[in-house]
Amino acid sequence: MKKIIITITVLLSQFTSYATTKIYLIHGYGGIGIEMKEIQKSIDKKGFNSEIFSYPSLTEDVDSVGISLFKKIQSENYDTVSFVTHSMGALVVRSLYEHIDSLSTFPFIHRIVMIAPPNNGSPVADFFAQFSFVKHIIGPNINNLTTNPNSGAGKYPIPTCEVGLIAGSFARKRGFNMFVKGDNDGVLTPEQTKMGIEKDVAFIKSWHVGLLYNKTVIKYVNSFLKSGKFKSD
Repeated sequence: MKKIIITITVLLSQFTSYATTKIYLIHGYGGIGIEMKEIQKSIDKKGFNSEIFSYPSLTEDVDSVGISLFKKIQSENYDTVSFVTHSMGALVVRSLYEHIDSLSTFPFIHRIVMIAPPNNGSPVADFFAQFSFVKHIIGPNINNLTTNPNSGAGKYPIPTCEVGLIAGSFARKRGFNMFVKGDNDGVLTPEQTKMGIEKDVAFIKSWHVGLLYNKTVIKYVNSFLKSGKFKSD
């Protein structure tokens, strides 16, 4: 019996060694990727294979970026992929689901950690999108970030994998930005970040970009990637 158990263990270890996985870190609107470095360093120390996917967020539409990311992942041919996103990066990943079907050769999407995602849009984007000339200055994605359910952030598919959500919240009537009504991280209200399918949700007292450097956030990212929850039992 002991020999059988050892044999099975060896076979399983050999099988799992062939399985490949990668974590892509996707920055948000106005970002360049370097702001994801602290999180990347932390998850790399845990033994994950990761890459920061950088894209011109001020000039290239979310849908075009999503196609580029889709093709990149296809070409790299990993068995499983997960994502850590900040802000608009969540919409880039959601857009991937428009291209995944039964005929597509695409890895299994395991988990997504969304940090401050504008899943239902942002009131700040709503304000700037009123002015037709603005998109010529700050790019086409201002429309993709609005709260309009048909043309804004709500139009992107809902992920079918495990999703962990981390949002900024000051737990008071006024948040970081006095021009955004209610509690907010400077750009989003906590409720605007939710899709309703999240496996775990955490609210951290921090502003929109500051979340990326928050020690608790970094700890939660590692925990969710490993176990599918933010806090261990």
